Amino acid sequence: MENLDTDKIIKYAGESKQQVIDSRDVARMIGKTHRHLMRDIRGYINDMKDSPKLDSPKFFIESSYISSQNKELPCYLLTKQGCEFVANKLTGRKGTIFTATYVSLFNEYEAEHNGKVAAIDNGLEHEKLAYKREWLIEMRKQNVNKAHELRNQDVKLYLELGKVADDYQRPRMATDFRNEAICAMQALPVGARREYSATEIGNIIGVSPIAIGKWANKLGVKRDADMSYRDREGAWRYFPEALKVFQDNALEIQDDDLGL
Repeated sequence: MENLDTDKIIKYAGESKQQVIDSRDVARMIGKTHRHLMRDIRGYINDMKDSPKLDSPKFFIESSYISSQNKELPCYLLTKQGCEFVANKLTGRKGTIFTATYVSLFNEYEAEHNGKVAAIDNGLEHEKLAYKREWLIEMRKQNVNKAHELRNQDVKLYLELGKVADDYQRPRMATDFRNEAICAMQALPVGARREYSATEIGNIIGVSPIAIGKWANKLGVKRDADMSYRDREGAWRYFPEALKVFQDNALEIQDDDLGL
C-alpha cells in the first residue's frame, strides 16, 4: 500500500472542522483521472436527489483549487461517508485497497492529533458496515432482480476485507468480516433452497470456476442430484451439501488450481 502523509491528505472543511480528503487525492488512490472521478461524483449527487435520506453535502462538499496555470478549478472534498460511497462503487481488490487506505488515513490522523493509539476500532467498523447495509437496501429497492448479485458482492467484499484485516493483524475485525460473509451467504428468500454457481464457490474457497467444475467431476458432486443440477442454460448449480464437499477438499483444490 502506498505510504501517504496524513497531514497532507487529511483536511478540514466547514465550521464543524469536518475531516475530508480532496477528490484529487482520492483519484490518485483509486487510479482514476480527476476528471472522471468528478464526473462520477456529480452522477452520485444527482442520484441522491431521489432519496430524501441521502444528503449529498454529508458525502461530497463542493470546493475548488488553483491549477498550475493559475486557474480556479472545481473539486470535491470527500468525508468518511463520501469515501465509503466511492469504495462501494469499486469492485475487486481496488475497492478493498481503497477502503483500507482511507480508513487507515483517518484513524492515523486522529491518532497523531488527538494522542490516541492508531488502531481500527471495532465499533467504527460496525458503524461502517451498518452504513453499507443501508446502502445495499437502497440498491435492492431500485432493482429487486439484483438481489443475488448484491449478495455475492457482499460475500466477496467481506472476505476480501477479512484478508486485509489479517494483513493489519486485526483478528477480531477479521472474524467480524467473515461472520458478515456467512450472514450474507445465508440471506435467501423464505422457502428457497440455497444454490451456488461455480464462480460463487470459487470465490468462497479462493479458486477459479474452472477448478470447481473440474473437481465437481472428481468428487462425484455432479453425479449426485442432492448436491447439484444443470439449469436450462446448461450451467451447473450446487447446493449447500456440495459446498461442504468443496470446503472439505479446499486445500487440494487450491494447490491444483495453482499448479502445485
